[in-house]
Amino acid sequence: MTDPGITAVRSRAYWGRVAFVVLAATITTPILFGRGSIVISVIHGVVYAACIGGCAGLIIPLARHRVRGHGFVLEWVATLAASLVVAAAGTFLGCVVLGAIGLGFGQPLLRRFVSSFQLNVVLTLVICIAFTLYESQRSRLDELTLELRTKELERERDHKAALEARLSSLEARLHPHFLFNTLNAISELIHENPERAERTVERLAVLLRAALDATERGTVALDRELDLVRDYLEIEKTRFGDRLTYGFDIGADAHTCPIPPLSVQTLVENSIKHAIAPSPNGGRIQVKAATENGRLTVSVWDNGPGFDLSSAIPGHGLENLQSRLSARFGGAAALGVSRSDGGTLVTVSLPRA
Repeated sequence: MTDPGITAVRSRAYWGRVAFVVLAATITTPILFGRGSIVISVIHGVVYAACIGGCAGLIIPLARHRVRGHGFVLEWVATLAASLVVAAAGTFLGCVVLGAIGLGFGQPLLRRFVSSFQLNVVLTLVICIAFTLYESQRSRLDELTLELRTKELERERDHKAALEARLSSLEARLHPHFLFNTLNAISELIHENPERAERTVERLAVLLRAALDATERGTVALDRELDLVRDYLEIEKTRFGDRLTYGFDIGADAHTCPIPPLSVQTLVENSIKHAIAPSPNGGRIQVKAATENGRLTVSVWDNGPGFDLSSAIPGHGLENLQSRLSARFGGAAALGVSRSDGGTLVTVSLPRA
């Protein structure tokens, strides 16, 4: 059977997605990390993004193909190893190209390689992991679509809908703006507060891993979800500083209750978008959870101006969460938005078991 990852490498659509990621990195990286002339920074970004992106698009699927079927751990060890090789090879090739066109600034090749590799390896690892997660879920979705033609259509159709919701959730979680904002914050903290920069990198790794786990798990314990929310909020505090404050009020019986993964994180991300980011003074986010009459209720309050749930973008954020809740619980789960205590309250209610 042909590996879907190898089949994707042969398709124009796959290389179109690779080109899009390369273009995004080309545009964003010079803005976030460029020094001196913006023209020179853009040229460097074009060369490095093209060299590293081209190598990554070809080598990483081949590396995963070599260990396909040998387990999750080995596949991701191969992915990380290939990403490091790609970062090194692409950076070296980029240095050669820049030297050939007269942008080596008279520095020895090895010195230019070492100075560029430090940033390139971080960007390569983050982008390659995110892109691989997205492509693996796309491949699974394509395989499932083919199986729908020959197997029990009703059961497989429900499964396909769940995978589509998870793919959209993963795509939203790995939005380039969030990744590059976080990397920008890390780059500033490296010099000002190295320990906090290290903790932020660890939290970003946890978020990426949680995005992967969300495609494999139906539910997680509320405590585990709240740990992820705390990591997300601490990452956002590197951007907003004292403009962002938050708190948790969790009932004693709610800690172990199962909840769809990334559901509370979606509510908190919505508060960041509508309440914290637009306000010059920032604001506060309060997360509450309680159980009553066999149901779990989780709410996120913020002091923002509010919004209309009907305006949620299809396939993203709250609309995506609403679809996931409906697919799993039917009419037994509910998502609501209301005004409370001068702010906005978004509530999820679902069966406790």
